[in-house]
Amino acid sequence: MIINQLQGSTPKKINIDYKLNNTRQLLQELGNSISKLVNSSEDVFSDPGIKSSLKEFFTVYQEAVERLENPSFRIATLGTTSSGKSTIVNALIGRKIAPIEAGEMSGGVLSLKHSQQRKLKIADTKDAVWDTGEWTGLSDEDLYQRIRTVMHSYHDARKKREYVAPQVTASVPLLPASDPSFLGLPEGIGIELFDLPGLKSVQDRTNLATIQQQVNKAFSIVALDYMQVDDNHRKLLLEELKKVVEYLQGRTDSMIFILNRVDQRGTDDLPLEERINKLRKEIQEVLSLPKLPDVIPFNARLLYYAQCAWGSGALNEPSQIDGKTRLKLLSAMFQDCASLIKLNTKENKSLKRWFRDIEDQVEDEEYIDDETMRKILHYCLEWSGGTELWKCFRERVKDSFAELVILPALMGVFNHYNALSKKFDVLIDAGKIYNQEQVKRKREKINDIRNFFHQHVKQIGKEFKAEIEELISGLKKHDPQADLEVVKNAKEKGYEGFNSIVNAVSGVEADLTKYLIAPVRYGLNNNQLYFQLRDKLQEVVSPALADDIAKTYDNVSRRLKSFSRESEYFVKSVRTDNDKGKKELEHDERHVRLLYHTMKVAMSARAEFFLQGKAKQFEQALESFVDEQVKRLKNHLSEQTFASLIDLENAAISDLQQKLDKNLPTLPDKFFEVQYDFKLNHTRKTEVIGQKTEYETRTKTEYESNEETYEEGSCFKETKTRTKTQPVTREYQEEVTRDVTGEVEYINMFLPSPDLMAKQWSSGVKKKKESLWVSPQNSGVRSYSGIHDQPKGLEED
Repeated sequence: MIINQLQGSTPKKINIDYKLNNTRQLLQELGNSISKLVNSSEDVFSDPGIKSSLKEFFTVYQEAVERLENPSFRIATLGTTSSGKSTIVNALIGRKIAPIEAGEMSGGVLSLKHSQQRKLKIADTKDAVWDTGEWTGLSDEDLYQRIRTVMHSYHDARKKREYVAPQVTASVPLLPASDPSFLGLPEGIGIELFDLPGLKSVQDRTNLATIQQQVNKAFSIVALDYMQVDDNHRKLLLEELKKVVEYLQGRTDSMIFILNRVDQRGTDDLPLEERINKLRKEIQEVLSLPKLPDVIPFNARLLYYAQCAWGSGALNEPSQIDGKTRLKLLSAMFQDCASLIKLNTKENKSLKRWFRDIEDQVEDEEYIDDETMRKILHYCLEWSGGTELWKCFRERVKDSFAELVILPALMGVFNHYNALSKKFDVLIDAGKIYNQEQVKRKREKINDIRNFFHQHVKQIGKEFKAEIEELISGLKKHDPQADLEVVKNAKEKGYEGFNSIVNAVSGVEADLTKYLIAPVRYGLNNNQLYFQLRDKLQEVVSPALADDIAKTYDNVSRRLKSFSRESEYFVKSVRTDNDKGKKELEHDERHVRLLYHTMKVAMSARAEFFLQGKAKQFEQALESFVDEQVKRLKNHLSEQTFASLIDLENAAISDLQQKLDKNLPTLPDKFFEVQYDFKLNHTRKTEVIGQKTEYETRTKTEYESNEETYEEGSCFKETKTRTKTQPVTREYQEEVTRDVTGEVEYINMFLPSPDLMAKQWSSGVKKKKESLWVSPQNSGVRSYSGIHDQPKGLEED
């Protein structure tokens, strides 16, 4: 009765206070009832199985009581690249805490909790190069600078190796908690905001899993950039949005989409309402939403300046912001948001003059009182989209409070209560036996069931294993048509989740090809610069890995220029007596091997990241496998005369589900083994190997000249001379240099071309896809501290 009331939903008309108090009361009644039952039947609860289940139940029960005594409403900010998430967070809390400079977050998780006692906690993480610990009594500026320093340190450090992202928690007064009217929550409900990094800043499985845990328990704001929703960019934006929601595993039923920076729209843009309606339909289609989502046009910077100039206190109370800070923020608002203020005041001349007067006061550093600031904030809430956002929040809180705050606290109680109940039913059934004869017959029946149960569990397990192996063998054909047939067969056998696993496994290959293999191949074929490839790869792997690949790529790219292309290989020949040339060949090969090594490490890391994003699909698929086996087991039991003790089977299934929750599938370690396909051979050639000098006797004909005198025949005699030549032969010795030929031995190095490299890497992916179906012996998340550990002989020159 009590558990049914807890699981049932209360009418939406009943306010949140009633839901919370009623749940607390029902939970207390459940605990009291179980305690009374234990005290009245100590002999029953002395059973080891019951005692174990009871202990687990009271553990999660106590946790639920504490969570409901101090309930917290959580909001997570997701977003596409450079969408202004942190500015939005600061605008919503009324203070500058989240670092807003470009790239500040870079993968860290910032949690903001409402508290009158100001405190900063930076969790102690392995090998952290930033300060960790707890601090109290810090000002907003101190908080901001400390958080900023942590994020900067993490950003710089992860360029060299991978780290667990900083987990930063700042406890300060938050606007929606100080003024409950913003969210429509009753007093006493805690508020938490999570400023989560962009997806491109989270490229490893460990940090992704941490963020997924936060998003799963929170209401989500998804920030989009208006400058990316034009026809040229919208497709890329929606693709990124789909990945953000899919990888971070946000609940699409509790999301509000914010279209930030609408103040940057041009006068010739489509009407804003038309663009938003178009975007809503496309988001619904891309994310497969049951209804059109809320998309709110927003100007985060305007609201950020105005709200922080007021502070995080309620509007009906005096502001705690000092005059100097207020003037500084308003001055920035008038400077950065001038066009937006002008746009919204152009139809109201008196309002325009009023804002001009305020701007003059700010420039003259005149004090802006609270009443004036309230009025400024009122307009800024309207113009920025803040009023619409808080209204949307209140409506969603009313609809989703039970699912987001109450239900998560009770799920553990439900599961453990069911397990306890199933086991208890078995004992109750056994307690109906009153005489020895009945006891004897019942024991015999139980033994029969036990034997039958164990026998069929093993048989069903064998059938399941055989069927799965048959399905996997069909996938190993690497034939798309065969894959479709496998999925069809799996569905016929009752394995509804098999299709999602097939898609995830195939997705690994497509993802690695598109985001790692193809960019490196393109770079080598087109002489791309080092930093261009590095920046591209940083979108899909950690900065350290992207830098490793880019550096080795750069070395390989430069060295291949001294090779000639022959079919699928680059070839370079060096004489065996050329020691310097042979040394260079060794370096050439070593750098290509190093490129293969770094690609293998990156592919493994990216595969794990990709599959972590599909964790929900794997869990759902595994549950469908278990459900099918349970169904078959029930069919076997129902065929026998065991109906009276069917609860024994239910109890076993309940235990199985609990174990499944604690033992989720793990990913294979050392996922890829890429084979190096290098060739080396020796050849001989006949060619000039030297020169020799000889002396030869040669004859040479020379001509000697003799002059003679003669007279011209005319009436005027004139004497002239002329030259007369005659040949003379002489002998002489001449030095002659001749080439000496002989056989020369060469070492020929054949290195794979970029296209062949890509084929070999892709082949490594295909060969190891099947290992995704095998659970490794060592569970847990693999550490990346050894990313820079290179194979022997791969040290730098």
